[in-house]
Amino acid sequence: MTPFLTTFLALRRRPAPLRYAGAALMVILSFGLRMALDELLDGYPVLQFFPALVLATLCFGVGPGLASVALSTVLALPFIAPADDTLTWAQQLATLPDRLAALPPKAWAGPCLFVIIGLVVVSIIAALHRALDTLAAGEQQQAMLLREIYHRIRNDLQSVSSLLMVAESRAGGVEAAELAKAGERVRVLGLVYSSLQRLQREPFVPARSLLEQLVENLAAAHATGRPITFTVEVEDVQLPQRAAVTLGLAANELLTNALKYAFPDGRTGTVAVRLATEGEQWVLRVEDDGVGLGPPSNDKDPATSAGSAEDSGTGARPPAGLGRLLLEQLARQCGGQLGQVSDGGVKAWMAVPATPETYRSA
Repeated sequence: MTPFLTTFLALRRRPAPLRYAGAALMVILSFGLRMALDELLDGYPVLQFFPALVLATLCFGVGPGLASVALSTVLALPFIAPADDTLTWAQQLATLPDRLAALPPKAWAGPCLFVIIGLVVVSIIAALHRALDTLAAGEQQQAMLLREIYHRIRNDLQSVSSLLMVAESRAGGVEAAELAKAGERVRVLGLVYSSLQRLQREPFVPARSLLEQLVENLAAAHATGRPITFTVEVEDVQLPQRAAVTLGLAANELLTNALKYAFPDGRTGTVAVRLATEGEQWVLRVEDDGVGLGPPSNDKDPATSAGSAEDSGTGARPPAGLGRLLLEQLARQCGGQLGQVSDGGVKAWMAVPATPETYRSA
């Protein structure tokens, strides 16, 4: 819900005395404006009160709105039956009942129409308030359900991660390594759903905090005590849930490959993680200055490539087995692109559409 509408909802929850006082103040200000513009508005005794009753009803609710209609009608009476300017205010007020009684019936048409229109306006705004209340209640319930869903998913992922850690501790060799990889992928999903739970709003994830946390976790797991420097440059964008999962898992795979293969034998180096909007794509880049993966590849950069994951081949040695298949599947699911070049290190990238509609229909 927009802040504009939220403000109106908040004002209507103020104590009743404050709301009625606010409505009365609006009407009195309109009366003062009518006095100041008496010559200009001559012949329009109630016109200036319409904005006051509309605003009073919008801001303070039906009760203050009805009160503003009544107060506006009373304050308009001196303008409906104007007095001689030579009379003092006290004399004008004293003669007001007689002046009103002397008015012909058609002179009351305008004031009666004002009251009728005012009541109709208040009724319409009351219906709007009911619709807004229903919308607010629906959004609150949706937010509560989303929090519960994200909380349960996160707990389930933590349970799976714990089971994988137990299995890893009991396994050995290749099996333990594969279980460790699976555990890291599950933890990436946990990061995404932790972000969603903290936001307590629409399913969008801040890219910067997601990737910074991911790099921090992988550095602690694989680079503790190693002379490797990490740089993270991430554009402050809000990623749809599916895009966050895709880019988070891709970053996990690419970073893991860099830490595993780029710096053997205690070699020093730098790993850079970048995410930026390029045209109509979000482009994730993971680059290292390590030993490389073999001969330079022919993958095109996403800035000049229009292909999909299926047609962006690589001449360099691909990430081993399941990791490469996972990357290709992630890119294919959202119509993205995947590639890498090996030249003075490895420069890998994944580009996905920067359109939320892509992930709603995925």
